[in-house]
Order: sequence, then C-alpha cells, then structure tokens
Amino acid sequence: MLAKQLPFAPAILATSVAAYGLLGAQFAFAQEGAGQIEEVVVQGIRMSQETAVNIKRNATSIVDSIVAEDIGKLPDVTISDSLQRITGVQVRRSAGEGGAINVRGMPQVLTTLNGESYLGAGSVTTVQPNFNDIPAPLFAGADVHKSPTASKLSGGITGMVNLRTHRPMDFDSGVTTSFAAEGQTGRDSGETDSAVSGLFAWNNDKVGVLLSASLANVNLANYYNGMAGGGSDAGWSGMPPEAGTDADNWNYQGNDMNGDGDLDDRYIAYQGHTAYNQFAERERLGLNGSFQADLGNGFDLTADFFLTDMDEKDRRAGIAISDKWQQWGWAAPLVSSEGADGIQTVQVYQADGRRLKSYSEVKGTVSESSNINVELNYDNGGAFTGAARLVHGRAEQNNLNSYMDLDMADGSQWGVQFPVYPGGAMASNPDGYSDPFQSIVVDYRGDAPRWSGVPDLVRNLDGYAVGALSSENNYDREGEMTVARFDGSFDFADGGLVQSVDGGLRYSDRDAKNEQFHLLAPIGDNNCLVRWKATDVVLGGSTCSYGDGSGTFYTAGNPIALSSFGSDVQWVTDFGGATGIPGVYALNPEAMDNVLAFHNSLYPNNQRGIIPGQSYAVNLQETSAYLQANFATEMGVPVSGNFGVRVVQTDLEVGQRVVGASRDYGAPEVDAGEFVSSRSYTDVLPSLNLAFDLRDDLKLRAAYAKTMSPLNLEQWGGGLSPTYAINSSTGVFEVISANSNGNPELDPWRADNFDLSLEYYIGSGVVSAGLFLVDIESFIERGSVAMDLPDQDGVVRRTTDVQTNVQGDGGQLSGLELSAKQAFDFLPGIWSNFGVDVNYTYSPSDSGNVDIEGNDLPFADNSEKLANFVGWYEAGRLQARLAYNYRSERVVAFNQVWGTEGLTLMQAPTTYVDASVSYDVNDDFTVYLNGSNLTGETEEYYLQWKDQKAWQSAYEPRYTLGVRAKF
Repeated sequence: MLAKQLPFAPAILATSVAAYGLLGAQFAFAQEGAGQIEEVVVQGIRMSQETAVNIKRNATSIVDSIVAEDIGKLPDVTISDSLQRITGVQVRRSAGEGGAINVRGMPQVLTTLNGESYLGAGSVTTVQPNFNDIPAPLFAGADVHKSPTASKLSGGITGMVNLRTHRPMDFDSGVTTSFAAEGQTGRDSGETDSAVSGLFAWNNDKVGVLLSASLANVNLANYYNGMAGGGSDAGWSGMPPEAGTDADNWNYQGNDMNGDGDLDDRYIAYQGHTAYNQFAERERLGLNGSFQADLGNGFDLTADFFLTDMDEKDRRAGIAISDKWQQWGWAAPLVSSEGADGIQTVQVYQADGRRLKSYSEVKGTVSESSNINVELNYDNGGAFTGAARLVHGRAEQNNLNSYMDLDMADGSQWGVQFPVYPGGAMASNPDGYSDPFQSIVVDYRGDAPRWSGVPDLVRNLDGYAVGALSSENNYDREGEMTVARFDGSFDFADGGLVQSVDGGLRYSDRDAKNEQFHLLAPIGDNNCLVRWKATDVVLGGSTCSYGDGSGTFYTAGNPIALSSFGSDVQWVTDFGGATGIPGVYALNPEAMDNVLAFHNSLYPNNQRGIIPGQSYAVNLQETSAYLQANFATEMGVPVSGNFGVRVVQTDLEVGQRVVGASRDYGAPEVDAGEFVSSRSYTDVLPSLNLAFDLRDDLKLRAAYAKTMSPLNLEQWGGGLSPTYAINSSTGVFEVISANSNGNPELDPWRADNFDLSLEYYIGSGVVSAGLFLVDIESFIERGSVAMDLPDQDGVVRRTTDVQTNVQGDGGQLSGLELSAKQAFDFLPGIWSNFGVDVNYTYSPSDSGNVDIEGNDLPFADNSEKLANFVGWYEAGRLQARLAYNYRSERVVAFNQVWGTEGLTLMQAPTTYVDASVSYDVNDDFTVYLNGSNLTGETEEYYLQWKDQKAWQSAYEPRYTLGVRAKF
C-alpha cells in the first residue's frame, strides 16, 4: 500500500514545503525588520541553488536551471543525470546512467551549447537529445527554456536545453586549477572503476585560456529477463488462437487451453523466453577548451572547442528456451486471465521447446563528436551591440555486433543432426541432447521471472556446440554541421515602451548519413554471401548455391564445439533477479570484442552487406531571420516582455537507398541505387513573453509561441526493412516482421505553445506554479500496419505486421508544474542548515490513439506524472543531499503483437533514489561519497495489462568515493 502512495508524496510535499516556506519567510523578514541580522556567507549547495533562482528570476522567458556547486561538481555521471532534477524533464536510463531526455513529455527538444547548435554523437540522426556520452564535470550548468523567444533558436516543440561550459573569464584573474579523482563500484559488477577530471584556467582580465578534461572507465550491470527479441518493442511476439488445424503452426490446433469449453480465446505468446547477464563497459572522455580576448574598442573574441569520445562494449551471455520459430502455440498457458476482446494474458508458461540454448553477444559502439565555436562580440557602451558567430560540428557513431548461439540439442529436433559438408555428413553437436523437447516452466508472477525444470544437462560442457554466428544490424552514422549567424541589438535611450530591438540572420547546413549493414561471409566455390553462419542454413538457394552438383547442398555453419574455445569459456550463474537457473556455459563475450577478426578466424573474408532499407543520407539547410522588440511599461504594475517573429526557410534533400531483389541466407536485399528527393517549406514562428511584477517578490509570466521541430532523419530517409527467420521444416527464410521508416513527404512537428506561471521569491528561494498547453498541429507517431510481404524465396504466405511512421494531427499536451527551491535559513538552530529542491509535473496528453479497451493513449514516451525531491543539508564543512526521482508509466509502442489495433507496450512507473555527502577538509580539499540507484530499481515492461509482463531491465546500485582539490 505504501508503494502505491509513494509516487504522489512529492507532489503533496512540494505544496506543503511551499506553504511552510511562505509562512517561515514572513517570520524571517519580520525579524529582519525588528533588528540587526548576522550576515550569512552563501556557498556550496546554497550558492548553486541561489544562482539557479537568480537565472530564473532575471530570464526574459520561462526558464529552469541547474548550476554546479563548484568546478566540476555536478553530482552526476552524465549531464542527463543532472537535468532530471529540473521540473518537466524526463530521462530514460541506459545501463543505469541518464541518456535520452524529454521535456514536458516530448522528445522534440533542441540542444544548444553556449547558446548555439550542438551536434552530439548520440543524436546524429535524431532530434531527441541523448547525452550518454557527455560527462557532467565539464559543465558549469544547464538551462531548460520552456517558452521560446524569437531571438532563441527554433527547433524544439516543448523546450530547448542549453548546456553551459566554463570559460576563462568566468574566474578571477590569475591561475585557477582543479582536480578530482574517484573510484566507483557496483553491487553486481564488483569491479573498481576509476574516473578523473581536471581544469586549468588563466586570465589577466584581457586574455584568458582554459582547458578542462574528464576521463572515466566504468562497468555497469544491465540485466534482462523476459521475452526474446524485446528491448525496444514487442516484435517477437504473437497471438495464437485456440481454433485451428494441425497443419497450421500459428495457433493451438483446436485445443481448449484454459478449459472454458470454447475455442474463442487467443493468448499472447513469445517466440522465446530468455534471461541474460549483461555488463556495459564505457570509457568516456571529454575535453573542453576556450580562449577569450579583449581586442579593444568594444570588441572581444571567444573561441571554444568541445570534444567527446566514448568507447562502449555491451557484453551479454544468457539462456533461452524456444521452439526455433516452428510454431507460435509451443508454450502452453498454465496460468492465464481474461484481458479484453477474447485475449488471454499469460502469467505462467509451460515452455515445451525444441531448442534450449545459451548464447553470447557483444555490441561495440564508438561515439565521437567535436564542436568548434568562434564568436566576435561588439559592445562599446553605446546603443548598438552586435555579434558574429561561426560554429562547426562533426559527430559519428559506429556500431559493430557479434552474436553466437550455443545449442545444447543435437539438431535432430529440427532436422540438422548430420548436416552435409564437402567432406561428408558430420554431427552438428554429437553430445547434445536428443529429446524432442525440453519442458521448462517460466513464471512471470512476482518481482522477477522464476524458471523451473531446467535440466541438469546444462552442466555438461561437452554438450554445447555453436549453432549460429552472425554480425547483423550494425551501423555507421556520421554528421556534419556548419552555422553562421549575425545578431544585433539597439537600445533606445528615451525609455519608452520599446526598450530595445533585436534582430539577426542565421544560416545552418546539416548533413547526416546512416549506413546499416550485416557482415556476410563468402562460402563455397561460388562465394555465396551468408549472414547466418549456422548449422541449419543449407546453401541451396535460388540466387547462389553450393553443393556436390547432384542435388545435395552443403551447410553454411561448421560444427564447432564450445569447449574448443578453451579459457574463453565461462560458467554463467548471475541472471539478475531471475531464479531457478543453475547456470549455463557460454563463450566469454569479451573474446568477440574485435568482431571482424573473430568472425574472420572462423569464416574468412567477411564483407559488409549494406541494408538499403535502413541506409540513407539527408541534407537539411535552414535560413532564418528574426526581429524582436523588448518592452517595458506600467499597467498598474510593472510589465516587461518581448514580442518577435522568426521566419525559417527549410530546404530538405533526402537520398534513400532503393530496395532491390531479395537474396538468400539472410543477406540484405540488393542495393538498387539511390533515389533523391527534395522539398522546401517555410515556417513563420511568432512569440510573445510577458512578465508582470505584481510585487517585488511576486512575478506572473504569460507566453505564447509557434514552434517547429524537424523529424528524426530516419523518418525522412529510411526504407522498408524486413526481418527473416528460418523455418527448419521447409528451409525457407520466412518474413516475421518488418519496419518501414522513411517518407520524405512527412511534415515536421508543428505546434502552438501557451504558458502561464506564477513565481514567488522568498529570500534566496522561489516557489512557482505553472500551466502549459501544447496544441500540436502535426506530429509523427509509430504505428503498425498489415502488409503482404514475400518470404526470401519470393512467395507471399501470410500477412506481416509492419511497424511504420504515421502522420498524426490534432494532438494535445497540457499540464501543471509545481516547484520550490528553498533554504530553511529562517528556521532556528540546526534546522537552518536544511533546504529542499522539489518539483512535480502533471502532463496528460492525447495522441489520438486508443488502447484495446477504448482508453485514450498519451504520446509515446510521455509520463503523465513526474516528481523530484532533493533534500539537502549544509553546515560548516559538511554537505549532504538525498534525491528522489519518480516517473509514472509511459507508452513505449502502439499496436503491438501482430499489429493488433490498440494493444500497447507500456513501461511501468520507476523510482530512483540517489544520495551524496561531502566534507571540506580545508578550503581547497574535499572528500565525497555518492550513491546512485540505492534501491536497485528494476524497469518493468508489459503488454497492455500489467499481468502480461514482457521484460524487465535491472540496474545495480553504484557507489563512488572521491577527492576534489582546487588551487
């Protein structure tokens, strides 16, 4: 019961703190009026909170900020971890670290670096910011602008995130240095990881230079339990009905599975059930450099560079039970319940599968970005000020994977016990089990899956052999961006209604290229290109074959015993929360880190096979101009604000690869060339921001703006990409699902934004409440359509569920934001050392979709409720902080499981608790201890109904001990 009430506690607490703060502040101010008050020196957490409050108070629009307490002292790993403390910012975690973010429930968020566009390696082809590769210690702070102004860049629907780095003139003249070193460990990873960061700055009030760096190498636990093929959608799921015939492997063949006397029921089924051990190793480097010079006569020059480099290896090893794509009704529902529309949810599966296997996988990702900025500013104390700025960014992300199936079966279960090779027939796994099926029960009730019936044969190393080896869905992404802009402002000295006018011109040119590919091994005299080097892939296809010339065709995958890998074999017993699995033997995934070399050692001369449906190039050019009037007047109370318009001309060129004929053995379709299309569109984006100073400590803000955001580039450039699996009984590679991603004619996101907020400033704190409405004119959503697609032999056998992009219109997002930043310095004694930073966001939305029970669905990835509570303590040399973050359920994907209209994949609510404590040994030396995810939160995913669990991702608590020095 407590767990259900807990998510709402921060909202109540925020309101209570706000009310208590108002009363307390009135008491404090009364005391100040009555007598002399001792001066309090503000520093540390107090200083960072006070600075964030001042940024909000002095902003010309609705802004929330975070500020580092000291150099390199944002108490988080990535900048996303820090941003989640801001009202309305939702974060998705990757291996427990902050990654992609939303603002007010939407991912269409513009990212800038020191006020101009930033090209990050995590968002080469996307709009949604992903700061997983960007270390927090490099930043002085970040601002989230929620109501646009004409002078700010366009490109976000619900907000803009501006990351602020250090510059040399931010510091006192002379030399400033800082250094930090820390050790990290996790509850499950058990390794001691290291991180160091440092900064050097010098200036003489005329010229300054700065260099800061951050380097970390961490190992993060990231377990997965549940359906095979999950992680982003429920593509490897089906819904077999009870009714059917023995010849139809897509149903339960006329069996009354729940004993209710009819054959009208359907059951959600998975292709397989799996549990795996996964650890992410991340080596993260960040560099920030800056040069500033006063050139005289009102001119000053600033030049910056910002570099990031992250090398990530996701290594996993696990167990899976399946029927090897033979039938959807292979796992009987032992415990089920009524969902809706004749659909039965299943809580316990009797998995009688032909294939019990272990597997190993490594996903290597290298992310690099560099952003350079040169700006010349003019301010000679006169009415006119101006700036010219040139920005250039490059980013790339390269991903290469390797996957190995390790069969415990001897192959007789799907007809490959003795595959044929040029030297004759050979046993694929001579010591594997010969039983037709393995019977395992997977129980999804409770906090984690419980397996039972796992046979003792898993302990027999000699019974494991390589069933398949592949490297698929790899990609190379690269982007380049150039921006030139000129801005000017003229102040009017007469003090009339219009105080100043701002104007500017801007041109940006952004290129992005995505190349998706499989590694293909040439096998046989005809060099047949094979994606799946597997013991059940027979080289008898129509486009290329390899055999004895007499109708007998050879097998692609060689029989390889797992034991032949020697010391690279490991016994895996740690599957996160999943229980009942004694362990499995698997190849240490680290042995495949050099993917190409590993594959070439077993199947020489692998080459890239470009996937045309997922490869594209996009050029996006924007030319914009803006004019903005800044005004101030009296209307009973002082009123200030700005009104302006930005006009954006967009020229879009999309190069899509043409999907040609199918090829055998899992190779991608023929790349039949490039189709280039062009289009242009113009957006006129007015904006108005008003601020009413009702009292010195009470400010009312109102804002309106039209907004526009480009699409993720794949939504313009991607094509049709089928997914195939072999049917061992026929030898045909059958299409099981498909993605259709690109359409150059799709419109960008467009919306009208309305904001109203009230801000009450209490000493150095603030309590605020805001209302917002985002009326979305056009948007893109992920949906599913049924299409008749051929298998790889060209024959259409069934209707296939195709995930695709759909142009939506008429959506709406509205909500309420409450926040309070307050130091309790008005309280007596020890209580004066405490303070809070609390916020709550309520953002219901309507995507226009309904679920299978007729309920309205929000936009994908939007959580209706978001709450943060940060309580802190600061006294003398001691500082401590406890942070609580709650995010309610969210839609992951619409129309799942064979494209069933309204059947929705959901993520359950999440709660994360972090803490930090530090002690200043002296003015220059600090020792600190941080803990993240202290409660060991598990992220749960389910299909429509909470008792139809799809999968869970489990992250570990992590602890950091470090020292920080400054000189």
